[in-house]
Amino acid sequence: MNRYVVVFKRGGIAVKCLKKFPPFFLFIVMISVYCYGSDTIERVKKLNREIVLLNLINGLYLEKGQMKTIIKKIEEAEIARQEFISEFEQNKEFEDLLVELKGILLRGEDIPANLKRRVHQNKQVQYELEDRLGERLLSIESEVISILTPNQLKLIEEYKPCTIPPAIGRIGQSVEGAAEGLVRMFSRIRNMPEERYQNAETFIADLVFDRSVRHMWFKNSQEEEEYRSRIVSTFRTVREMSDKEFLLKKSELAERLLPEEKNVERIRKNRLGKVGRFLLDPALIPILKQRLR
Repeated sequence: MNRYVVVFKRGGIAVKCLKKFPPFFLFIVMISVYCYGSDTIERVKKLNREIVLLNLINGLYLEKGQMKTIIKKIEEAEIARQEFISEFEQNKEFEDLLVELKGILLRGEDIPANLKRRVHQNKQVQYELEDRLGERLLSIESEVISILTPNQLKLIEEYKPCTIPPAIGRIGQSVEGAAEGLVRMFSRIRNMPEERYQNAETFIADLVFDRSVRHMWFKNSQEEEEYRSRIVSTFRTVREMSDKEFLLKKSELAERLLPEEKNVERIRKNRLGKVGRFLLDPALIPILKQRLR
Protein backbone atom coordinates (compact mmCIF):
# COMPACT_ATOMS: atom_id res chain seq x y z
CA MET A 1 0.00 0.00 0.00
CA ASN A 2 1.23 3.50 -0.81
CA ARG A 3 2.20 5.78 2.03
CA TYR A 4 1.16 9.46 1.96
CA VAL A 5 1.37 12.56 4.06
CA VAL A 6 -0.64 15.66 3.34
CA VAL A 7 1.32 18.88 3.73
CA PHE A 8 -0.89 21.96 3.94
CA LYS A 9 0.48 24.99 2.18
CA ARG A 10 -0.78 28.46 1.46
CA GLY A 11 -2.92 28.24 -1.67
CA GLY A 12 -3.00 24.44 -1.82
CA ILE A 13 -1.61 21.15 -0.54
CA ALA A 14 1.45 19.06 -1.26
CA VAL A 15 1.57 15.26 -1.04
CA LYS A 16 4.59 13.25 0.07
CA CYS A 17 4.93 9.48 0.41
CA LEU A 18 5.79 9.27 4.09
CA LYS A 19 2.88 8.28 6.32
CA LYS A 20 0.44 5.44 5.91
CA PHE A 21 -2.89 6.73 4.56
CA PRO A 22 -5.21 4.89 2.19
CA PRO A 23 -5.75 6.66 -1.15
CA PHE A 24 -9.47 7.10 -0.41
CA PHE A 25 -8.65 9.01 2.78
CA LEU A 26 -6.29 11.23 0.80
CA PHE A 27 -9.07 11.96 -1.68
CA ILE A 28 -11.43 12.99 1.14
CA VAL A 29 -8.78 15.29 2.63
CA MET A 30 -8.14 16.95 -0.71
CA ILE A 31 -11.85 17.55 -1.29
CA SER A 32 -12.20 18.93 2.24
CA VAL A 33 -9.32 21.34 1.69
CA TYR A 34 -10.83 22.49 -1.59
CA CYS A 35 -14.25 23.08 0.02
CA TYR A 36 -12.65 24.87 2.97
CA GLY A 37 -10.80 27.17 0.60
CA SER A 38 -13.99 27.92 -1.30
CA ASP A 39 -15.86 28.72 1.92
CA THR A 40 -13.02 30.99 3.03
CA ILE A 41 -13.09 32.89 -0.25
CA GLU A 42 -16.86 33.40 0.07
CA ARG A 43 -16.51 34.59 3.66
CA VAL A 44 -13.76 37.05 2.72
CA LYS A 45 -15.81 38.38 -0.20
CA LYS A 46 -18.81 38.82 2.11
CA LEU A 47 -16.70 40.62 4.74
CA ASN A 48 -15.16 42.90 2.13
CA ARG A 49 -18.61 43.84 0.84
CA GLU A 50 -19.90 44.52 4.36
CA ILE A 51 -16.88 46.72 5.13
CA VAL A 52 -17.34 48.68 1.89
CA LEU A 53 -20.98 49.31 2.84
CA LEU A 54 -20.06 50.14 6.43
CA ASN A 55 -17.52 52.76 5.30
CA LEU A 56 -20.22 54.37 3.17
CA ILE A 57 -22.79 54.35 5.99
CA ASN A 58 -20.24 55.85 8.41
CA GLY A 59 -19.86 58.81 6.07
CA LEU A 60 -23.57 59.39 5.42
CA TYR A 61 -24.74 59.99 9.02
CA LEU A 62 -28.20 58.59 8.31
CA GLU A 63 -31.03 59.49 10.65
CA LYS A 64 -33.12 56.73 12.27
CA GLY A 65 -36.09 57.42 10.03
CA GLN A 66 -33.89 57.16 6.94
CA MET A 67 -32.42 53.85 8.13
CA LYS A 68 -35.85 52.34 8.79
CA THR A 69 -37.07 53.39 5.34
CA ILE A 70 -33.96 51.97 3.64
CA ILE A 71 -34.41 48.62 5.42
CA LYS A 72 -38.01 48.51 4.21
CA LYS A 73 -36.96 49.33 0.63
CA ILE A 74 -34.23 46.66 0.65
CA GLU A 75 -36.84 44.10 1.71
CA GLU A 76 -39.12 45.24 -1.13
CA ALA A 77 -36.22 44.91 -3.58
CA GLU A 78 -35.48 41.39 -2.32
CA ILE A 79 -39.13 40.38 -2.85
CA ALA A 80 -38.88 41.67 -6.43
CA ARG A 81 -35.64 39.73 -7.00
CA GLN A 82 -37.12 36.52 -5.59
CA GLU A 83 -40.22 36.88 -7.76
CA PHE A 84 -37.97 37.29 -10.81
CA ILE A 85 -36.05 34.11 -9.91
CA SER A 86 -39.30 32.22 -9.37
CA GLU A 87 -40.74 33.30 -12.73
CA PHE A 88 -37.48 32.57 -14.52
CA GLU A 89 -37.23 29.07 -13.03
CA GLN A 90 -40.78 28.27 -14.16
CA ASN A 91 -39.58 28.38 -17.75
CA LYS A 92 -38.02 24.91 -17.80
CA GLU A 93 -38.02 24.81 -21.59
CA PHE A 94 -35.27 27.41 -21.91
CA GLU A 95 -32.65 25.29 -20.14
CA ASP A 96 -33.57 22.24 -22.24
CA LEU A 97 -33.29 24.29 -25.42
CA LEU A 98 -29.84 25.57 -24.48
CA VAL A 99 -28.66 22.04 -23.64
CA GLU A 100 -29.91 20.89 -27.06
CA LEU A 101 -28.24 23.86 -28.78
CA LYS A 102 -24.93 23.20 -27.00
CA GLY A 103 -24.96 19.56 -28.08
CA ILE A 104 -25.55 20.53 -31.72
CA LEU A 105 -22.71 23.07 -31.62
CA LEU A 106 -20.33 20.56 -30.02
CA ARG A 107 -21.08 18.10 -32.83
CA GLY A 108 -20.57 20.81 -35.42
CA GLU A 109 -24.04 20.31 -36.90
CA ASP A 110 -26.35 22.91 -38.45
CA ILE A 111 -28.87 24.47 -36.06
CA PRO A 112 -32.46 23.62 -37.09
CA ALA A 113 -34.62 26.66 -37.91
CA ASN A 114 -37.25 25.57 -35.38
CA LEU A 115 -34.65 25.47 -32.60
CA LYS A 116 -33.38 28.93 -33.51
CA ARG A 117 -36.93 30.29 -33.37
CA ARG A 118 -37.70 28.72 -29.98
CA VAL A 119 -34.40 29.93 -28.45
CA HIS A 120 -35.13 33.45 -29.72
CA GLN A 121 -38.66 33.36 -28.26
CA ASN A 122 -37.37 32.26 -24.88
CA LYS A 123 -34.68 34.92 -24.96
CA GLN A 124 -37.39 37.54 -25.44
CA VAL A 125 -39.23 36.18 -22.40
CA GLN A 126 -35.99 36.41 -20.39
CA TYR A 127 -35.40 40.02 -21.49
CA GLU A 128 -38.96 40.97 -20.57
CA LEU A 129 -38.55 39.49 -17.09
CA GLU A 130 -35.24 41.31 -16.62
CA ASP A 131 -36.75 44.60 -17.80
CA ARG A 132 -39.70 44.19 -15.45
CA LEU A 133 -37.35 43.56 -12.52
CA GLY A 134 -35.18 46.52 -13.53
CA GLU A 135 -38.17 48.85 -13.67
CA ARG A 136 -39.33 47.76 -10.21
CA LEU A 137 -35.86 48.21 -8.71
CA LEU A 138 -35.48 51.64 -10.30
CA SER A 139 -38.83 52.66 -8.82
CA ILE A 140 -37.67 51.51 -5.36
CA GLU A 141 -34.34 53.30 -5.86
CA SER A 142 -36.16 56.57 -6.65
CA GLU A 143 -38.03 56.24 -3.33
CA VAL A 144 -34.72 55.86 -1.49
CA ILE A 145 -33.29 58.87 -3.33
CA SER A 146 -36.28 60.96 -2.21
CA ILE A 147 -35.43 60.51 1.49
CA LEU A 148 -31.74 61.43 1.17
CA THR A 149 -30.33 64.95 1.48
CA PRO A 150 -28.47 66.58 -1.44
CA ASN A 151 -25.20 66.20 0.47
CA GLN A 152 -25.78 62.49 1.10
CA LEU A 153 -26.56 61.94 -2.59
CA LYS A 154 -23.36 63.76 -3.57
CA LEU A 155 -21.32 61.61 -1.18
CA ILE A 156 -22.79 58.41 -2.62
CA GLU A 157 -22.09 59.49 -6.21
CA GLU A 158 -18.48 60.32 -5.31
CA TYR A 159 -17.91 57.22 -3.17
CA LYS A 160 -15.09 54.97 -4.34
CA PRO A 161 -15.49 51.56 -2.61
CA CYS A 162 -12.73 50.98 -0.07
CA THR A 163 -11.92 48.70 2.85
CA ILE A 164 -9.59 51.11 4.69
CA PRO A 165 -11.19 54.57 4.80
CA PRO A 166 -8.89 57.60 4.33
CA ALA A 167 -7.83 59.37 7.53
CA ILE A 168 -9.24 62.68 6.33
CA GLY A 169 -11.34 63.99 3.46
CA ARG A 170 -14.16 62.36 1.56
CA ILE A 171 -15.32 58.81 2.12
CA GLY A 172 -13.92 56.10 -0.14
CA GLN A 173 -10.83 55.95 -2.28
CA SER A 174 -9.99 59.37 -3.63
CA VAL A 175 -8.79 60.25 -7.08
CA GLU A 176 -6.11 62.30 -5.40
CA GLY A 177 -4.81 59.21 -3.60
CA ALA A 178 -4.61 57.21 -6.82
CA ALA A 179 -2.83 60.09 -8.55
CA GLU A 180 -0.30 60.31 -5.72
CA GLY A 181 0.56 56.63 -6.18
CA LEU A 182 1.21 57.19 -9.89
CA VAL A 183 3.34 60.27 -9.17
CA ARG A 184 5.52 58.19 -6.82
CA MET A 185 5.90 55.61 -9.59
CA PHE A 186 6.84 58.38 -12.04
CA SER A 187 9.59 59.52 -9.67
CA ARG A 188 11.04 56.01 -9.52
CA ILE A 189 10.89 55.72 -13.31
CA ARG A 190 12.76 59.02 -13.72
CA ASN A 191 15.57 57.75 -11.50
CA MET A 192 16.09 54.48 -13.39
CA PRO A 193 19.19 54.06 -15.58
CA GLU A 194 18.22 53.84 -19.25
CA GLU A 195 19.10 50.17 -19.70
CA ARG A 196 17.18 49.18 -16.58
CA TYR A 197 14.15 51.19 -17.67
CA GLN A 198 14.12 49.62 -21.14
CA ASN A 199 14.11 46.16 -19.57
CA ALA A 200 11.37 47.05 -17.09
CA GLU A 201 9.11 49.29 -19.21
CA THR A 202 6.70 46.58 -20.36
CA PHE A 203 6.48 45.03 -16.89
CA ILE A 204 5.69 48.36 -15.20
CA ALA A 205 3.15 49.30 -17.88
CA ASP A 206 1.41 45.92 -17.41
CA LEU A 207 1.34 46.54 -13.67
CA VAL A 208 -0.39 49.91 -14.09
CA PHE A 209 -2.77 48.44 -16.66
CA ASP A 210 -3.77 45.51 -14.41
CA ARG A 211 -4.44 47.85 -11.48
CA SER A 212 -6.50 50.25 -13.57
CA VAL A 213 -8.47 47.88 -15.78
CA ARG A 214 -10.77 46.79 -12.93
CA HIS A 215 -12.08 50.36 -12.72
CA MET A 216 -12.41 50.98 -16.44
CA TRP A 217 -14.76 49.85 -19.16
CA PHE A 218 -13.34 49.07 -22.61
CA LYS A 219 -15.62 48.45 -25.58
CA ASN A 220 -13.03 46.34 -27.40
CA SER A 221 -9.39 45.24 -27.52
CA GLN A 222 -8.48 48.35 -29.53
CA GLU A 223 -9.44 50.59 -26.61
CA GLU A 224 -7.33 48.41 -24.29
CA GLU A 225 -4.31 48.77 -26.57
CA GLU A 226 -4.83 52.53 -26.81
CA TYR A 227 -4.79 52.73 -23.01
CA ARG A 228 -1.61 50.61 -22.84
CA SER A 229 0.03 52.93 -25.38
CA ARG A 230 -1.01 55.93 -23.30
CA ILE A 231 0.68 54.39 -20.26
CA VAL A 232 3.98 53.84 -22.10
CA SER A 233 3.94 57.28 -23.79
CA THR A 234 3.30 58.91 -20.39
CA PHE A 235 6.28 57.04 -18.90
CA ARG A 236 8.54 58.24 -21.71
CA THR A 237 7.29 61.81 -21.39
CA VAL A 238 8.03 61.69 -17.67
CA ARG A 239 11.62 60.55 -18.29
CA GLU A 240 12.27 63.29 -20.87
CA MET A 241 11.05 66.16 -18.69
CA SER A 242 13.26 68.54 -16.80
CA ASP A 243 12.93 68.56 -13.03
CA LYS A 244 10.97 71.83 -13.17
CA GLU A 245 8.57 70.53 -15.84
CA PHE A 246 7.97 67.34 -13.88
CA LEU A 247 7.23 69.28 -10.70
CA LEU A 248 4.64 71.40 -12.51
CA LYS A 249 2.96 68.68 -14.59
CA LYS A 250 3.25 65.45 -12.59
CA SER A 251 -0.34 65.53 -11.30
CA GLU A 252 -1.71 66.32 -14.76
CA LEU A 253 0.23 63.37 -16.22
CA ALA A 254 -1.07 61.05 -13.50
CA GLU A 255 -4.66 62.02 -14.27
CA ARG A 256 -4.12 60.93 -17.89
CA LEU A 257 -3.94 57.35 -16.62
CA LEU A 258 -6.90 57.51 -14.23
CA PRO A 259 -10.31 56.19 -15.35
CA GLU A 260 -12.64 58.90 -16.57
CA GLU A 261 -16.07 59.08 -14.97
CA LYS A 262 -17.74 58.34 -18.31
CA ASN A 263 -15.78 55.08 -18.50
CA VAL A 264 -16.55 54.06 -14.95
CA GLU A 265 -20.30 54.57 -15.14
CA ARG A 266 -21.76 53.30 -18.43
CA ILE A 267 -25.53 53.51 -17.85
CA ARG A 268 -27.58 50.70 -19.38
CA LYS A 269 -31.34 50.31 -19.68
CA ASN A 270 -32.98 49.63 -16.29
CA ARG A 271 -29.62 49.58 -14.53
CA LEU A 272 -29.51 50.84 -10.95
CA GLY A 273 -27.45 53.90 -10.13
CA LYS A 274 -25.04 54.09 -7.22
CA VAL A 275 -27.80 54.71 -4.69
CA GLY A 276 -29.55 51.48 -5.66
CA ARG A 277 -26.39 49.41 -5.96
CA PHE A 278 -25.22 50.42 -2.48
CA LEU A 279 -28.39 51.10 -0.50
CA LEU A 280 -30.55 48.24 -1.88
CA ASP A 281 -27.91 45.64 -1.05
CA PRO A 282 -29.36 43.03 1.38
CA ALA A 283 -25.98 42.92 3.15
CA LEU A 284 -26.85 46.40 4.45
CA ILE A 285 -29.83 45.23 6.54
CA PRO A 286 -27.87 43.80 9.52
CA ILE A 287 -25.58 46.85 9.51
CA LEU A 288 -28.53 49.26 9.71
CA LYS A 289 -30.36 47.16 12.31
CA GLN A 290 -27.25 47.19 14.46
CA ARG A 291 -27.09 50.98 14.15
CA LEU A 292 -30.75 51.29 15.14
CA ARG A 293 -30.08 49.30 18.31
